[in-house]
Order: sequence, then C-alpha cells, then structure tokens
Amino acid sequence: MTPKAIRRILATVGVLFLALVVPVSSWAQNMFYREVEKNGRIYVFAIAKEYDAFEKSGEMGKAITKLGYGPNGETMVFDSEDAIGLYNFKHNRPGDPTAIKAAEAPKSEYPKWKLSGLMFGDYYYFADHHDPKFDNQQGFWMRRIYFTYEHNYTDRFYTRFRLEANSNGLLAGGSSFNPFVKDAYLRWIYHGKQQMVLGIQPSITFDAEEGFWGLRHVEKTPADLYKIDSSRDFGITFGGPLGDAGVSYGFQFGNDSGQGSEADKFKTVRFVGLFDGKSGVHVEGNFNYARRAASQNRTTAKGLIGIKKPEFRVAAEYLYQKRDSGTSSPDTNAKIWSAFGVWEFSPKKADVYFRFDKVKAEAGGPDIGLSGVETIDYLVLSNASPFKTYIFGFEYFLQPTIRIGPNVEIVNYDDSAISKDVVPRLTFFWSW
Repeated sequence: MTPKAIRRILATVGVLFLALVVPVSSWAQNMFYREVEKNGRIYVFAIAKEYDAFEKSGEMGKAITKLGYGPNGETMVFDSEDAIGLYNFKHNRPGDPTAIKAAEAPKSEYPKWKLSGLMFGDYYYFADHHDPKFDNQQGFWMRRIYFTYEHNYTDRFYTRFRLEANSNGLLAGGSSFNPFVKDAYLRWIYHGKQQMVLGIQPSITFDAEEGFWGLRHVEKTPADLYKIDSSRDFGITFGGPLGDAGVSYGFQFGNDSGQGSEADKFKTVRFVGLFDGKSGVHVEGNFNYARRAASQNRTTAKGLIGIKKPEFRVAAEYLYQKRDSGTSSPDTNAKIWSAFGVWEFSPKKADVYFRFDKVKAEAGGPDIGLSGVETIDYLVLSNASPFKTYIFGFEYFLQPTIRIGPNVEIVNYDDSAISKDVVPRLTFFWSW
C-alpha cells in the first residue's frame, strides 16, 4: 500500500471518529439522571420534566415498574426505557442495558403462623361480702391464661387453637391450673369479605361488644358476667359486611353447650347486626333463641349504642332475656341496663374507666334476683335480690401490652338486709 493510500484511510477514519464522538459528547453534556428512594421503592429518572413533576406531586406519570429489581429486592419505577438503560450502565448490570426483563413473581407469604399468649389476674380483697365466710378473704389469683396458635393457609383460610387455664373462680382456692380448649375453629372467607367459621368459637352475643368495651381483663361484658349466654359455643357462623357503609351481620347456629360437644338434641340460633360509622358511632342489635330440655327455652335480645374516639369511648345497652319455666309456673324475665365510659387521657400510657349495671328479674310479681349470678367466677353474687354493680378504676401501661392498675367492684342489693359486696383489686395484664 502506498503512503498516499495510507493517508487517505487515516483521514477517512478521523472523519468517522469525529462524526461519532461529537454527538456522544454533546449527549453526555445534556444527559439527565436521578435516583430517588421513597417508601421502600427506588424511582429512576432520565427525563428532567418527569423528575420535576415527581418532586412537586410525589406521583409518577406513565412509568415502567419492575418488582424486586432493586439491589435489595426493592420495587423500582422508571420514567422511560432510557432510565432503565442508564441505571443498568451505572450499576454495571449484565446483559442488554435497554432490555426490560420480566420481574420475578414475589414469593408467597403463605402459609404463615403465629404463637401468642395472654395473662391477667389480680391481688383481690373482699372488704365486704354478703356471705360472711368470704369477708376479708384476700390473695393473688390468675383469672385467665391463654396460649394461642394461629395458622394462615392462604389469605382466605385461617385456623386458631387456644388453650385456657385459670385459678379456681368460686373462691375455694387450692386448684391447679388445668388447661382446656378455649378456641378450635376454621375461618373461610368464601366470597369477597363474607366468611364462615366452624368449630369452638366466640359467641356472637357479645363478641363485638367485648372488643368495644376493651377491658375484659377488668370485668366481663354484662351478657357474659351475669350468665345470659356462654362466651363460647361449638357451631357454625356466617357473617360479613353489607356494602361499604359500615353495616355487617352475623348468624350463628350452635350446640348451646359452651366448649363442650353435643349432649342433647337442642340447639341455639344467634343473630347480630352491627354498624360502625366513620364518625365513631357503634350500634349493635342481637337476638338469640335457645331451645332447651323440658321446654325451658330462652329468648334473648340486646341493643347497644356507643361512640368511640381515639381518646375515649362510651356506650349504653339494654339486655332482655325470657326464661321459659316449662311448667305452669310464671316465666322469668331478666332485665339488665348497663353503661360505661373509658377515657385514655395519655395515649397508650394511662386510662380511667367506670361502668354501671342494673340487674333484676321478674316472674309475675315483684322484682326478684337473677338466677345464675351465684356462680359468677371471682365474684359470687346473691340471687336473692335485684342489685346494682359499680365498677371504676385506673390503669397504667408499662408497655402497650403490659398494664397494671387499681379498681373496685361494688354491688349494692335492693334488699337492705343483704350486705353489699365490695372488692378492691390490683389488676395486672400482659400479652405477647
């Protein structure tokens, strides 16, 4: 090759080099690139106006989203394919820097499970009692110990198994903590938010009210405390929301035998309607019918209205139960009025509360006491007279799930010949 030919080739290469370098240099000087981490995502911009819009609104326009594409598995959002190429080039990603790879499907969080527990009890003192043998009795007791296993098969199938143990509730003492099955049920969300629950489960008579009251470790709700219905039943429940306005329902068909299995041919049905408004208004309506042996059937109705705000909640209710005698004797009608208020004056740190219950029954004559209250655990009331119960106290949160506080229950009987019951307590509660 002659020197003249070599000079011609070099000149051609030089022209080509300038043609390539000049545009690239110009592009490099005008290139835009930004990365922003926000809410666990990484946003990448190659277009300045898209970045400016994002800074002002916090929202992306048209974008390319890639799940799990970040260095630690974060979701990444790119404003363009150029942004993907620049990100890959900057971080030395292998392969075609402009290729949009299909994101790997995230791993399922199911099945998943959880162990939890709860304990509460008191140091109690019977300062006064209608039964003299309990006067001045005092000591520690553990009213409830729960150990719970929960298992989510999927987002639609869930099961709970709970064991319970506690001290002797009839003030006899000396009993060991013998655990028994409290809950054993399967929940199936079969359509939208509609669900079915099968097994040993909470009674819908007061399950929602117990959550609203929020102080089960201080005292039970009236329907539970005064033996109107059992806290658990073995049966099947259907329930769920009705629209988006806060209305929901529940229907339960059960043995009416608590945690026990079937022992007779009789059953109970329970209905509940609930309303939880955005304003904090809470309304409950219940109706139960329990068919029992010897025609001693029970019909129960309850109405409750309350308001719940972050700093307080209040409610009032009326509870009625007709107890058929099954004989020529008059039927018994139980009537309970109740109201409570809870004020959380230091959020998750301290609260004060009060409750008032008025309890009576009638059977074709003057008002009488309510049968069954003489078997109330940890209290043991008299069934010989109507009465009024006053509960008030204070509690301090050592941690969000650890509480301790003094309270007192006072029961005044309408019959002045029956001494009142006065039970100061120091109640402790913790869960995990």
